[in-house]
Amino acid sequence: MGLVKGTLSFSRYRVVGTLPGNVRDFIDKQIKLFAFRELSTAGEKAMGWTSLENVLDTDFEYANYVMADYFIFSLRIDRKLIPPSLHKLKVLEAEKRIRAQKGEKKIYRQEREEIKENVRLTLLDKTPPTPSFYEVCWNSSEGWLLFGSHAKKIREDFEEFFKRTFSLTLVPYYPWDMKHMDREVAETVASLKTESFSVPQR
Repeated sequence: MGLVKGTLSFSRYRVVGTLPGNVRDFIDKQIKLFAFRELSTAGEKAMGWTSLENVLDTDFEYANYVMADYFIFSLRIDRKLIPPSLHKLKVLEAEKRIRAQKGEKKIYRQEREEIKENVRLTLLDKTPPTPSFYEVCWNSSEGWLLFGSHAKKIREDFEEFFKRTFSLTLVPYYPWDMKHMDREVAETVASLKTESFSVPQR
């Protein structure tokens, strides 16, 4: 993982909102409350926080994710993916079997939908989840955060889950946003004007 060793690709955010007085206790409580839990048999996606150093550590013993004003941990997302072609094949097989059992040539729409759902649940039960891990580095005192992914869907999942966990909003970081600049720098930028120039005539 890039925060520990190697290179790191990340998205940067500003953290918008107010933290309670005892920041560490609050974050410790919330990060454990929303720690990763294993995916249920019929579930397709599960997400939660884990330790950066040991992704199996969801207890965060001894607050090992705290370094001064920095909170460093991981977001784990487990997904079960069923190939559409496999699902279609198993549905056809189930329909054929049911027609043979009933001695009928036709399956009505409602029954076909039930077959599709039953096949999906059966496949989910047999499909192992694929885990993914994304690093988080949050400076609570300065109000910025790094997240180890550029992918739009992953970032959307992270932003929603972070807000649900800490009741704080993540806003993409733009260094030229004058609302967050030092006052003197913002005034200087606002006063800049593009110099006009004339194009020589041929």
